[in-house]
Amino acid sequence: MSPAWPILTDADLERDLARTLDLVMAGIRDALLSHAEGALEAPPRFSVDAGRGRLVFTVGAERARTRAMGFRVYETFPESTPEHGQIVAVFDAADGRLLGLVLGNLLGALRTAALNAVAIERLARGDARTLGVLGTGFQARWHTLFALRVRPFARVLIYSRRPKNRAAFVRWLSAHTDRPVVEKTRAEPVVREADVLLEVTNARAPVFDAAWLPPGVHINAVGPKLQSGHAFPVKAALDADLLASDAPAQLSAYEGYFLPEAAQGRVVPLSALVAGRHTGRTAPEERTVFLSAGLAGTEPAAARYLLDGLG
Repeated sequence: MSPAWPILTDADLERDLARTLDLVMAGIRDALLSHAEGALEAPPRFSVDAGRGRLVFTVGAERARTRAMGFRVYETFPESTPEHGQIVAVFDAADGRLLGLVLGNLLGALRTAALNAVAIERLARGDARTLGVLGTGFQARWHTLFALRVRPFARVLIYSRRPKNRAAFVRWLSAHTDRPVVEKTRAEPVVREADVLLEVTNARAPVFDAAWLPPGVHINAVGPKLQSGHAFPVKAALDADLLASDAPAQLSAYEGYFLPEAAQGRVVPLSALVAGRHTGRTAPEERTVFLSAGLAGTEPAAARYLLDGLG
């Protein structure tokens, strides 16, 4: 008789959202600690060109804690319909057994948001009270929710270019938090007033001026970061007192990354911060920047927690 492998979908993950977020964060923490210890296999992503789009794979294995290995695959075609989704396949790293699948777009977003939340935990000032968010799309929702879980922000400031999207985001977030959510009609006040700033857009040109950044701010740069198009200002990264990333090796693997090689050499691994091998912020007035890349091997680790906890 063939085994019945568990399969989770976005609907399963959203059924008990608080539980899902806790499980994803637990998997991400395990993966980061293993990365610091050399027990996470995390090669750069690779892709297959199909003409109008690509099929992108991230593969990895976490050998010390979850003992999960597997892959995530997604496509980059211009269409956006329910049939366009992602697959995360999880195997046991000890004996190679297939443990299950997670289907849909939510896990990839939650994995990235959890990594970024750990960066906030490790790099933002202890007295950070205002969370600023540039972007109101699918990714921005989960980055904001995870940020609110790791720091006791007193308020959230929101900006994106389209008023309809801003209003919808404020309604959605207000239903998920008791913190005040304030819609702004310009990016500048969000940036100037933020203690922690999330740049979560798909813009191909900088969405704010680096001169607006206040002393002591921490910024997560999530959007495109290529020379051909980047949402984050190069100057904001070059002027930062500390640069960090979940996958520094992956930055150099990008063709045409938006920062010069000298700046890339300054990037501290997030795993080193988690493991206490780097002190991180050393003064309240320092500006810190997290360059989100998407550490391979984190998806199977998070997915194993989900399959064990929800499957």
